[in-house]
Amino acid sequence: MIQSPIPTLVVMARWPASGRCKRRLAVDIGSEQAAIIQQRLTAHTFAVSEALNEQGDVDVQVAMSGVSLRSAQRCLPSLPPCTLVDQGRGSLGARMLRQIHRARFRQQNKPVIVIGTDLADLCQNDLRHAIQKLQNQPLVLGPSADGGYWLLGLGAALTQQQLDALFAAVPWGSNKVLDITCARARGLGLTPHLLSMKNDIDCLADLHSWQR
Repeated sequence: MIQSPIPTLVVMARWPASGRCKRRLAVDIGSEQAAIIQQRLTAHTFAVSEALNEQGDVDVQVAMSGVSLRSAQRCLPSLPPCTLVDQGRGSLGARMLRQIHRARFRQQNKPVIVIGTDLADLCQNDLRHAIQKLQNQPLVLGPSADGGYWLLGLGAALTQQQLDALFAAVPWGSNKVLDITCARARGLGLTPHLLSMKNDIDCLADLHSWQR
């Protein structure tokens, strides 16, 4: 049996500094406290990613925004062993697509998993489930309670044309992202596998649920 290539895990990360992250949360708790929350979430995400990397389950690519790569390497102690790259400009979709193309360029048709750094309850088994499903599924999505998704998994068989179509004209940041992506996938003849729903830490109500 031919084994699928090890997926690239792309972590979309924002520099966890006051005024540069968690702006919606900062309205209620202040920029300094919001940055501390982002630091904790980022460190947790990196720890999960590093554990999977050490076990040979993924290659890690951290795509950073809000700071130079040199500063990130020097000042972010939780940064795991990884390929560190800049997210670049554009909408969330444009930045994600750029990182997917970058990961696939290194190895054609390599499975790619994209996550952010906003999940307090992310665990290794969540990502292992996605890795397992990508062995025979072209598309895996982790639904978020806000109507987006916390994970995007792209199988090796997904074509460049299908990938570009999935990202075309999506209203990023709205509560329609997941529904539109699923409908777009079905129109392309793809049946997305849905993981369990999770809740990003984006606002005060999310923070309260995390601290219960």
